[in-house]
Amino acid sequence: CPLDASIPPTLQIDGQRVAARRPESDRSWKISLVRRGAKWFVADGDQEQGLRKSHGLQGPIDDAFMDSFMFVRPTSHGFHAATSGWAATEMAHAVDHWRKQFRGEARIKDDSAVTDADIAAHNLVLWGDPKSNSVLARILDRLPLKWSADTLQMAGKSYPSDKTMIAMIFPNPLNPARYVVLNSGFTFREYDYLNNARQVPKLPDWAVIDITTPPNPRWPGKILAADFFDEEWRVQAAVK
Repeated sequence: CPLDASIPPTLQIDGQRVAARRPESDRSWKISLVRRGAKWFVADGDQEQGLRKSHGLQGPIDDAFMDSFMFVRPTSHGFHAATSGWAATEMAHAVDHWRKQFRGEARIKDDSAVTDADIAAHNLVLWGDPKSNSVLARILDRLPLKWSADTLQMAGKSYPSDKTMIAMIFPNPLNPARYVVLNSGFTFREYDYLNNARQVPKLPDWAVIDITTPPNPRWPGKILAADFFDEEWRVQAAVK
């Protein structure tokens, strides 16, 4: 059938729907699939060798909102009341400002209601921590961070998990053709609404946030550390 390069195609194999990347043109299209356990995923040559940044999967955080996305709301208590409260407030802020700035209603589902079809079709924006959000808990061991009730560890440093949260983008371990985002909507805020020149990404691929500094019109809290992943989605060595 004719290809439309503006629309990401969806394949069906063994009864499973698999979302693929957009065709590069409307004249030809090539795709490879790989099976992991009982599930199929898109896998080109680079993906078969490991993760690599490519168009549509290169970050930063704001790139997730250039395609179909779904906010995944936690349904359990988190590690700490303060961080859970921050996540709930930031999610409400993201929903409100998506409506105000982009004139749309964000898709929202409880973590317990996310389906394989959702994983195939959308970039997932996970709010909360591994204790409160079951989807985040499911993929935590395949993300480049460690997170417990005591510490949040990122890029070789440890932070107290009762005072810090992380915003991050990464290929979804449950579907590497899509993103997973932790605790962030688009990253420009009210200060940047003055003119369009300011409405650009303000955070890179990941950021550790001190939530004891309240959110303001520029930042979701105090940014303690932030960086891009390298071209293979690995944490970059610190610059000395």
